[in-house]
Amino acid sequence: MSRLAAIVLAGGRSRRFGTDKLAVDVHGVPLLRHSVDAALALGAQVVVVGPADPRLPAGVTVVREDPPYAGPYAAVAAGLAAVDADADVVLVLAGDLVDPGVLLPSLLAAVAAGAEAAVARDASGRRQPLLAAYRVRPLLAGVAGVDPVNRAAGELLDGLHVVEVADPGTHTRDIDTPADLAAENGPG
Repeated sequence: MSRLAAIVLAGGRSRRFGTDKLAVDVHGVPLLRHSVDAALALGAQVVVVGPADPRLPAGVTVVREDPPYAGPYAAVAAGLAAVDADADVVLVLAGDLVDPGVLLPSLLAAVAAGAEAAVARDASGRRQPLLAAYRVRPLLAGVAGVDPVNRAAGELLDGLHVVEVADPGTHTRDIDTPADLAAENGPG
């Protein structure tokens, strides 16, 4: 595979959580770092879409969707604009994922085999477009000329040849509420 990039979405309001959920520790690491570190482990150029965060590693690019809080589709469009021109595959990862790294090789393999997008499918059968690998050119063509504000993440898949990758465990899980965090971190 050629040049790999990753867009990590970190610009939400954390309404259900009540405070900045991406800053909370999950297994001893700020939640946002789980997605960022999984992408960095693959050698990807990482673009975080959201407010600046001093806990991010050096070399991570931070951009903001316009207007802020315009939704995941707008965040991906903003991230694409910051991805290096030579990138041909981009991972799109929600910033609140706990353990995305396990699925990334399978997503990348599906794209390498010819899919324009490979998305994780959770245990309930739902596609997770924010835990996915996309070929950059078809994704750019899909978002070109579209008003990205307040569009659903699932619309990123419109018109693309999509392969689903089943989650063999619980790697699609994320943190949305304090109860999710308590369940993830366990007692104590």
